Amino acid sequence: MKSVMFKLIVLIFISFGLSGCMVSGGLIIHPEPIIIGDPPPPPKKVKTRTYQRDKRVAPPPKHHVRIPPGHMPPKGMCRVWYTDRPPGHQPPAGNCRVLRRYVPYNAVLIWG
Repeated sequence: MKSVMFKLIVLIFISFGLSGCMVSGGLIIHPEPIIIGDPPPPPKKVKTRTYQRDKRVAPPPKHHVRIPPGHMPPKGMCRVWYTDRPPGHQPPAGNCRVLRRYVPYNAVLIWG
């Protein structure tokens, strides 16, 4: 009788112990954070211009480009000079910082 009672008490303690572990689930669930206010804006995309260069045509050597003296840009300015255009059809002189980024494949940047 004592052994049956002892087994019953042990069984009850084990079942309470296991059920206590089951109640908590043994798994911790964290709630999702609550954000108050507007979310930060997405980062701005920087637009860049890319030019596809024609790889079939080699650029002309820079020392063979001849520019008439009247078409040279003033000091402190630059000019994009296209080798396949006559002097009267060339674009005007401009800021060197801007123009040096946009020199096409068949053109040369002339510094004044």
